[in-house]
Amino acid sequence: MAEQQKQGRILVVQNDVDKGLGRIAEAFASTGVELDTRLVTSELPSLDGYVGVAVLPGLADPVDDTAEVHRARGILAEALDRGLPALGICLGGQLLTQVLGGDVFACTQELAYHELRSLPAAAADPLLHTAPDRFLAFHAHAWAFRPPAGATLLLETDVCAQAITVGDAWAMQFHPEISLAAADGLARGLRGDFSAIEPNTVDFFARGGVTADKLERDARTADPSATAIARSIAEGFAARCLAVAAA
Repeated sequence: MAEQQKQGRILVVQNDVDKGLGRIAEAFASTGVELDTRLVTSELPSLDGYVGVAVLPGLADPVDDTAEVHRARGILAEALDRGLPALGICLGGQLLTQVLGGDVFACTQELAYHELRSLPAAAADPLLHTAPDRFLAFHAHAWAFRPPAGATLLLETDVCAQAITVGDAWAMQFHPEISLAAADGLARGLRGDFSAIEPNTVDFFARGGVTADKLERDARTADPSATAIARSIAEGFAARCLAVAAA
């Protein structure tokens, strides 16, 4: 069967080599868009010809004064200036919130799986409408964002906002991209096998008291809702990117 004709390209900015788009990338396969993934360690391309931008998680903090953090934040600012839809996850969500006029703060760490609550607006959101009222999702952050004025809050925990939207921009603090295989790779790393994950990533979780056994159990509990949410994020974001490009 011939490959589906792609209708547009989304620039995916990856901050760390072991933190890709995961299960969301798999869900993008049938949406009619092409994902162009670039590491932030190199200069990023012009956004000419792209229909949207996504910036992924990373071990950096949003207040770090590094070329990589400035580069990732800058591409989000350029996307908004051009009227392109933007998606930010964890570090990417923090940087996107800064561009939107919100701010960030050092928070109580949320690591591995914790329960999220959906706000009423989530039910009508094109990306997060499949989120249950309460569900387990993966977390990996010691910083969080405060929504800017005019943002719509979609998901939250007791610690912080977990997803907001402003126009065609979505900032997410939790990790909808983490697959069962990625969680299992982290669990193996916590047991000393670094074949699927960087040691510094494992150290971040180990210092926070995450255990391999609980991580594996929670990952399996979370998997059905995580699969549905990843698909709705991919389909909703792709649809919005293509609609804006067509207009």
